[in-house]
Order: sequence, then C-alpha cells, then structure tokens
Amino acid sequence: MNKNIVRITLIGVTVILAALAGNALATGNSNQQDDSQASQVSPLAPDFTLRTLEGERITLSDLRGQVVLLNFWATWCGPCRREIPDLSRIYTAYKEKGVVILGVSWDDLNTEQIKMFAKNYKVAYPILHGTQSELSIVGKAYRWEGYLPTTYLIDREGKVRDVHIGARSERFFLEAIKPLL
Repeated sequence: MNKNIVRITLIGVTVILAALAGNALATGNSNQQDDSQASQVSPLAPDFTLRTLEGERITLSDLRGQVVLLNFWATWCGPCRREIPDLSRIYTAYKEKGVVILGVSWDDLNTEQIKMFAKNYKVAYPILHGTQSELSIVGKAYRWEGYLPTTYLIDREGKVRDVHIGARSERFFLEAIKPLL
C-alpha cells in the first residue's frame, strides 16, 4: 500500500477519534454524574497555549499534576464579575496545594484594558487572553457554546471532571475541588 494513503488514513482516523472525544465532552452532562461515573471515563482537556496579561505563555498540558479551574469569562459579564472575589480567594488559599485558576477573557478589549479591569477587581489568578482566532480555536476545542461564565474542572491527570455553566459560589467550587486534591 502506498505510504501516502496510509498516512492519510491514519490522519483521518485520528481526526474522527478526536471529534468523538470532543463530542463526548460536549454531550456528557457531568453536572448529574456522581464521582464514580466521572472517574470512569473522562476525556483529556483539550490542550492550548495562550498568553497571560503580562505576556507569559501558558500551555494547559504543562499544568498536569495540578487541579485546574478553567474559567471562560468577560469583563462585561455581571455573573463573571460576581465570581471573581470567590475565585481569587480560592486561588490564594489553594495555589500551594496544587490548584490553578485560569481566567480566559473573551473580551474584544486590548490587553491594557483587561489589565486595568483585573487590577480594579483585584483578580489574584492569571488571566489569559488571545486573538479572536486563538480564542475561537480554544472555544471550539472545548465545544463551548458561548455562555459566560463557563468553568471546566480539570483533575491532576488533565481530565475534564466537570463543566459548570453560570456563576458558582466559593463553597460550590471548593466542594468540587477538594476531592481532587
């Protein structure tokens, strides 16, 4: 068999498997799963690299071994603003225990404008931002439907354990995080 045909076939199979994994992530209603179901089969969180507001490149897969709350938000989103103090307290209290919170900003604002917002709201955790193209790729990889805030709970192995749409309290997030520590 021709090597090019084999390569094309392998690429096709890989794309299909990735699509199936993404579909499982999007269609799984993890809010209704108990811990035993969630731990049986959880897809790996799609990897990406974005920059912090300070210009540091953060790659999700580099955070394996830590519990990650990946929070999609925007400065204009009222519920997102209400979550910031809770997320900041969690980050400050639990970062030494291996908890990382990443806020992915979906704003059309420039980096300096988002920095000013983060300073005014005393955001303690890293805020990631990118071009519209970069953000679109991340959103598609997570099968994100545009609801803000949306938070993905990722365990130490890099598996998505839960997805929360809408604002949540500090207590809610702590109850979700603690079993993964």
